[in-house]
Amino acid sequence: MIKLIIFDHDMTIVDSSYAIMHGFNYVARHEGLPEVSHELTMRYIAAPLPAFCEGLLGEYRPEWIKLYRQAGETVEREYIKPYPDTISTLEALHTRGIKTALASNREYPSTVLEREGILHLFDAVAGADEPCHMPYKPNPAMILDIMTRLNVTPESTIYIGDADIDILTAQNAGIRGAGITTGNFTHDDFRLLGAWMSIDTLSEILNAID
Repeated sequence: MIKLIIFDHDMTIVDSSYAIMHGFNYVARHEGLPEVSHELTMRYIAAPLPAFCEGLLGEYRPEWIKLYRQAGETVEREYIKPYPDTISTLEALHTRGIKTALASNREYPSTVLEREGILHLFDAVAGADEPCHMPYKPNPAMILDIMTRLNVTPESTIYIGDADIDILTAQNAGIRGAGITTGNFTHDDFRLLGAWMSIDTLSEILNAID
């Protein structure tokens, strides 16, 4: 029986692709480069920032990452939005007595969730600096910490994410990993990665656990 579902953040419970696009277009305008499209941005979703630079701007320069981060909070506040079924799915899980949590490589994800108005929907949150300094995924430390805090076993836990790193994190933690195709990975990709299942929208997990 499923008692806990842990979610990734970007491109899993929220669409952060437009914030990423506007962040890199801030860099492009500053450097006199052509602005990038949303379609091109989506090709590099889940890639490390240096790969984003190379793919979107043609090369990687460390100073461009600093510029990108300068635009960070402003564009995130304006452009990162929960998916249409995020809130209803989390509420439905709570109604069924299933705990929900978030594990993200973001720093201080609780601050981000509060800004997005959805922090109250999570029983636990773990990030690179929260609740303490933890290794980044695919190290399973965040997942294991959440299960310990909520007193839930691996057999009754699922981790949902949009990328290969999320499935690997779940496998490293000894739990079921579900992929969601809102990022840059397809059902076939997740199958080859050994995902327990894959979904197109968060609400599909409700039928899956039934």
